[in-house]
Amino acid sequence: MQTSEITDPYKWIISQTVERVKETLSELGYEVDLNTLLELVEEPSVEAYGDFSLPLFKIAKKYKVNPIKLASNIVENLSSKMPAYLIDVKNVSGYVNFYINYPEATKLLFNVVRNLGEKYGYVPVDKPKRIVIEHTSANPVHPLHIGHGRNSVIGDTLARLLRKRGHIVQTRFYVNDLGRQVAVLLYGYINAGRPKPPENIKPDKWLGQLYAVTNTLIEIYELKREAEKTKEADEERYRELVARLDTLLAVASELRSVNPELFDILAENLKSKDNEAEIQELMKKLEYREDPKLEEDLRRVVELCLKGIRETLRVLDIDFDKWDYESDLTWSSHVKKILEIAFNSPYFTYYKNAPAIDLTKLANKDLYRKLGIRLSMEIPPLILQRSDGTTLYTTRDLAYTLVKFNDFKADMVINVIGAEQKLPQAQLKLALYALGFKREAVNLVHYSYEMVNIPGMKMSSRLGRMITLDEIIELMLEKARREVEKRTTLTTPEEREEVVKAIAIGAIRYTLISTSATKPVVFDMDQALSFETNAAPYIQYTHARANNILRKHREKYGEINWETIDYKAVEENRKRKQLVKLALKYPSTIAKAADDLKPEILVEYVNKLADTFNSWYQEDPVIHELNPGKRNLKAAITYTIKIILANTLETLGIKAPPRM
Repeated sequence: MQTSEITDPYKWIISQTVERVKETLSELGYEVDLNTLLELVEEPSVEAYGDFSLPLFKIAKKYKVNPIKLASNIVENLSSKMPAYLIDVKNVSGYVNFYINYPEATKLLFNVVRNLGEKYGYVPVDKPKRIVIEHTSANPVHPLHIGHGRNSVIGDTLARLLRKRGHIVQTRFYVNDLGRQVAVLLYGYINAGRPKPPENIKPDKWLGQLYAVTNTLIEIYELKREAEKTKEADEERYRELVARLDTLLAVASELRSVNPELFDILAENLKSKDNEAEIQELMKKLEYREDPKLEEDLRRVVELCLKGIRETLRVLDIDFDKWDYESDLTWSSHVKKILEIAFNSPYFTYYKNAPAIDLTKLANKDLYRKLGIRLSMEIPPLILQRSDGTTLYTTRDLAYTLVKFNDFKADMVINVIGAEQKLPQAQLKLALYALGFKREAVNLVHYSYEMVNIPGMKMSSRLGRMITLDEIIELMLEKARREVEKRTTLTTPEEREEVVKAIAIGAIRYTLISTSATKPVVFDMDQALSFETNAAPYIQYTHARANNILRKHREKYGEINWETIDYKAVEENRKRKQLVKLALKYPSTIAKAADDLKPEILVEYVNKLADTFNSWYQEDPVIHELNPGKRNLKAAITYTIKIILANTLETLGIKAPPRM
């Protein structure tokens, strides 16, 4: 293979080595599949044991030979005709340890980087998939909060990663406009006289206030009625209700202080109504399209909220290919078809006096493993309709899942949804399987994530107590502005503000994606804005430093002279070798992050790269190197690291300012 055809130099070195091992094993009478050998390759935890190694125990066991003897034979064979990209090979207790020839590997790396330029690191898969990623999908009743922010950043980063891997990706936002929360908001909107939001407030923020007031007042009136009924009959229950009522009245007082006029209108208009019954009736009318005026009100309120949500997402550089409305799905034939299939299914049953799909019949370990469902999970039947004939969210989600697969001809659908939805998502998979949509069930992925905690803060969107993403963005912009004023040499206000935005938004995105989705995130604003380590500003600052070194090199010596690089000099400094190895591994790292759907792998890598680069250039300066061959080597390393840092930040949706 020509150097111009190589996109993953580290993988190429390993593949070439393993092919030689396979040939050696074949000469010894042991036929082993190349992929089997590649899967066995690992990286030693101790640097002295080489750059990568091949344990031979499985192969030795299969052929009933001594692994140490087998390793010795392989080492002897390779040592007699050492490949150019290896400098040594050793047998250590049944492991064959390989040591990279760093001058040759560095030459290979630079050739690949020069050939690919800014595309270095992106290795397309042999068979691209069509993948739908549904993410964010916040109920349109209030602004996005920090938890939605994690969902959005995860979904957008997955889309970026998978596209870099060559997959064809479509992102979708599911607008849940027929759920109870929207019905409560709409009910409040109508009872408040269909007011317009003030011009000096974001529409989603104003609607969030309207939703919280409506919800709180409904709960207060319901509790008052229940307390009155139990006052004489059940003293303990009465005291419990009064305590809850006191809490809600305190919340109501807070809400009234924000918007007294709106609060007082709703307090008066909801006081004597059977609010729950009217909300249920409203939901029924919407689902069955019994009132055109109600539909107009619904769309007006939902679009107002989405306008604010879109504005927030644009700040985070997040957009969607498609916005899907639950109402459109329900008003079309999609949900009706699902119900028809379900009613005629052998899994159809009645559960709690409601039509359902009996998922207990599918409770077997093999199927659960196939669908990625936890074996210990107890999954009840999936109820399809309420007693009044209206459908449930998961029923509509069945129809929506099929739309996502069919509309995009998708091979895979990824739903980025919180961990608290594990049961509904498992029900969704099993119901699809039960209704005959087996391919869809197998290729539907619930990308589960845990909550975001902000020290000292608790949220309740229902009661209007929430930390909006807009508030976090504003706070981070203020903090970033102070940091930039302290540190920057930028002269124009426009440049400074551009860097402020890049730092603040980068800090938010990095923090929300850097921890595995299976673990909660503690959002510490000061740590998120760190210029020292493990934060977006730190990576951005490292990129700017590398860019600055290269600028100074051009001013003093001109462009890098790739033809006069002293490749042997890479071995003079341990950190030079470490940087070369990290750079060699970049394409494999980004591929693994995409294939495993784990962006945190890329985050961990880039932080280690930045740490190594920052400690290296301070002890091994580029510009002050007098030897031209060594100076060009150092400049080429810096150029390579700069490309990797820029590409990684771009893949994570973070801007890489050339100067900071």
